[in-house]
Amino acid sequence: MVCCVVVIAAAGAAAWVIGDISDAVSGFGRVEISGEVLKTATAPGEPVNFLLIGNDSALGVDPNDPIHIGRTYDARGTFNADSIIVLRVDPTSGKAWVLSIPRDLLTDHIPGAGRYRINAALLIGGPQTLVETITSQFAIEINHYVEIDFLGFREVVDVLNGVPVWFDHPARDRNTGLNIVEPGCHVLDGAAALAYVRSRSLEQFIDDRWVLVGNSDFGRIERQQDFLVLALSRAVSRGARNPTSLTGLIESGAGSVVLDSELTPAELIDLGKAFSDFNPENLTRLELQVTTIHDEAGVYVGEQLVPGVHDEILDIFRGTADQTQPRDVTFDLYATEETPLDQDGDLLADLGFNVSSRYLYGADQPFSVVAYPPGRRAEAETVARYLIPIPALVEDAGAVGLHVVLGSGHEQISFLFPHDPAKMSEQVAAHGTVPVPDLSSALLRSSAVGQVAPTAAVDPSPGDEVAAEPERVIGRPPEGRSCG
Repeated sequence: MVCCVVVIAAAGAAAWVIGDISDAVSGFGRVEISGEVLKTATAPGEPVNFLLIGNDSALGVDPNDPIHIGRTYDARGTFNADSIIVLRVDPTSGKAWVLSIPRDLLTDHIPGAGRYRINAALLIGGPQTLVETITSQFAIEINHYVEIDFLGFREVVDVLNGVPVWFDHPARDRNTGLNIVEPGCHVLDGAAALAYVRSRSLEQFIDDRWVLVGNSDFGRIERQQDFLVLALSRAVSRGARNPTSLTGLIESGAGSVVLDSELTPAELIDLGKAFSDFNPENLTRLELQVTTIHDEAGVYVGEQLVPGVHDEILDIFRGTADQTQPRDVTFDLYATEETPLDQDGDLLADLGFNVSSRYLYGADQPFSVVAYPPGRRAEAETVARYLIPIPALVEDAGAVGLHVVLGSGHEQISFLFPHDPAKMSEQVAAHGTVPVPDLSSALLRSSAVGQVAPTAAVDPSPGDEVAAEPERVIGRPPEGRSCG
């Protein structure tokens, strides 16, 4: 629900009045986060990553309030990050992506701490430590920070006059206070909505018995992401594209919302202009794959990332999803010595490049060169970003593939931090006009073997075809029914 603070604004009308929005935003709390950690200097129209935090603080709420069901009342107001979301908005394309991070994800990246669940970073060191942890764990930049507590969540939902959610069966969670007696469409007020999105032990009454469904963080993340879409749709229907109504929505939760000190009303206005026609159903929802960890006694410890499966998702938030990736590049590797041919060739393969063949050659080549066929400059640039020093790039009209030639001045592979594209372009230009290397005398050392061709899809015969039932989206009514 914390996303609503930003995305409701992004769904607003292009005709916002700066004074009105400035006054509304001025009611938000502010937090100072180091510019070394939070990369706030983004150009107009550039994609922006927001770290959106729903904390579990109930400071200022009556100890007898239902908000405390399933949790210990803490008058000091200490809190963890209950929901962690990275939202990426691209004003140029009008697209938005949301990535939910399990709060129990185990991490070694909390500065000055050992191995903890990631939600503890907020308690250990505040917003700056949490931003540092997310940046380090996932190798993504965070541009702005937004945080909301339980009370702010309820207030925003109540200002929307509730959010409609469909339930196929009666539902409950005795740990959060959720209690849906009858199936069908229910317009959840702030208290019920909070109980719904916080639920980690959701039960449904099916075949005359209570059945545990959507347990723990996994089901909860699905419900939270879908509730976000439902809430945004509700906001639009309630006038979020009208400047006056929008200002009221923003003001509703202002007292419980914290923004980083560099997030200005002007930036929110620019987002609103770019997303004036945004359809909440087009918000792309993404999740991480994790495995559950228990200790030797069988006690739950937390969740651990499944290695090697998240690059395509994280590349969206890194801004490299549309760039050529190492896995898309195949080349032959040449070197004057066996050591770089073997060791650096292996490093390039570990990065995901397809190193087809490796050759020893005896030419006097002081600097490295990447020779490429016409039309494949992007692939050559991708390889060049990982070579130190930066190589020359030369188009070879007679080549059928890429050739990466490590010169005698080659030092190493930039395994963790590839060159900035702008810096690389400057140094490539500084090489000037470079001749195509003569590789005719090179000696083959090894070729990649064992590659398996992709299996062709087999079309089922007419008799084998089975009509798949469309997957029901959680919280939505069945076909032919409406909700809200």
